[in-house]
Amino acid sequence: MNSEDSGEKGAEEEAPVREAEPNPFWKQNAEKIVGESISSVEDTAKQFVIITGLLEGIYFHAITFSDVKSMEGVSVLIYAAPLVLWLISLIFALMVLVRKKYGININSSRDSKKKFEKILEGKYKLIRISGLFLVLSFVALTIVLLDYLGIISYHTF
Repeated sequence: MNSEDSGEKGAEEEAPVREAEPNPFWKQNAEKIVGESISSVEDTAKQFVIITGLLEGIYFHAITFSDVKSMEGVSVLIYAAPLVLWLISLIFALMVLVRKKYGININSSRDSKKKFEKILEGKYKLIRISGLFLVLSFVALTIVLLDYLGIISYHTF
């Protein structure tokens, strides 16, 4: 029978388990990641804006100086698809950068955390959608390139 079962008052108690102190490097690293998370998503959005703007400009000039202008029907849609997808990607990337007014109780850490998570989640969703349309635009651009080179035609689809 152990001392717990005997009900003795003078029985020895186990010392509480103490967890090791967190490594200061990783704690600072975590604080930095959380603190910079919104700005890193916004930086990605800025890069998407630059990339899509450059791609649209180059592609538009390539179409302007080619014989694509004389095409009709489905071919026009095929050649317009990358531009449309880049435009959609650009719109979502710009939505990440648009400032919104958020009411926040500065005396409540819980409210601050909720607002932060809501802002980050919203911006993250928008940048993922922008990235998806950017990837789709490269698929469309590949189809356009293959069509232009005569490897495939729109009748294939």
